[in-house]
Amino acid sequence: MVSGVHVDKKQLLHARTRLGNGAKLFGEVRTGKNVFIDSNTIVFGPVEIGSGTYIGPNSVVGFPDAGELKEVIRSKRIREKKPTYLGEDCIVRPGTSVYSNVRIGNGVAFGHNVLIREDVMIGDQTKIGTNVVVDGKTKIGANVSIQTGVYICTYSTVEDGVFLGPCCILTNDKYVYQKPYKLLGPTVKRGASVGANALLFPGVTVGEGAVVGSQAMVNSDVPARTVVVGIPAKKIKDVPEDWRSALLKG
Repeated sequence: MVSGVHVDKKQLLHARTRLGNGAKLFGEVRTGKNVFIDSNTIVFGPVEIGSGTYIGPNSVVGFPDAGELKEVIRSKRIREKKPTYLGEDCIVRPGTSVYSNVRIGNGVAFGHNVLIREDVMIGDQTKIGTNVVVDGKTKIGANVSIQTGVYICTYSTVEDGVFLGPCCILTNDKYVYQKPYKLLGPTVKRGASVGANALLFPGVTVGEGAVVGSQAMVNSDVPARTVVVGIPAKKIKDVPEDWRSALLKG
């Protein structure tokens, strides 16, 4: 028997939705069948959760963005909060926070303590590792593998079938707050791979099927099907013909 549960609008929950102890659902939260919202998770509607999705303990879904939060502090309510969507058969492991105006596809899996900021889109079957941070206004494609500790800055684009190795960093401020600059994140094109601890500079494009070596510092565009390594990153060869991202389907 569960205890400490709060639900504002029970009629929006599918009859086969399960809630753990201390789960709290505020506003409009719609669920498909066989959804499990585990213990001490907080959901700020409007949120829609697809069938078969699991949200682990101590997670937050639909957290207000900065403007919405100011409105909460000022008036204790939000007049028009942007919705968050989680697709079917997703796994959200404990300690994850997902902000408002986020759209997550089907079969997406999160590690522990992941942070997804507002205005982010994530495609189907993408895997996001533990302690990953995805900042706002970022687009991530389908079948992407993002390993532990990756940081993806605001205004980044990561296309389908990309691999981002552990602790690699995407940046968007060329002058690190020393002068005015329009923030521009990197673009990692379809099927490219970025090795562990690599650093991508603002606005660079890693071309389709390219490979960036571990600890490389990428400060200029990487052509498609090229292998680059070093600080700064330099081409050492073309990607061999028999190399192709295992994450790409078909």
